[in-house]
Amino acid sequence: MKCSTLSIVLIIVLLVAGLTTGCSTQWHLKRAIKKDPTILVQDTVIVTDTVVTSSTAVLDTVTISKIDTIEIVKNNFRVKIMRSYDTLIIDGGCEADTIVRTVNVPFEKIVYTAHDKWYHKIYKGSFFILIALLLLLFGYRLLRK
Repeated sequence: MKCSTLSIVLIIVLLVAGLTTGCSTQWHLKRAIKKDPTILVQDTVIVTDTVVTSSTAVLDTVTISKIDTIEIVKNNFRVKIMRSYDTLIIDGGCEADTIVRTVNVPFEKIVYTAHDKWYHKIYKGSFFILIALLLLLFGYRLLRK
């Protein structure tokens, strides 16, 4: 019967050891990169910023003689001067405009930071030591009976 309990303890120890140890995150990351290498390529987001300006208008009247009309358009600014005998009508302003600015913003898809700090190693080691002590205590109790 001692052989049977010893084999059960050995199976439990092997099972717990198999469950607590596993593949590291780096192994999984390397495997994912091998399947799809484009996940590490830097991607770019295009942000479109639209600004709409309001229109500006100027209307003024000056008195002169004779009839004439002059229209000046420069850089979306329009001035129209109309002279009708002794009246001068000045009409001008900027038309409403839409400004579209496209900005490329690069970003990284995956940022991997390694947790190789000394206290992480202590946490891992203390966990495995605790499991081993619990298994030894369990095995000792089984063998004592």
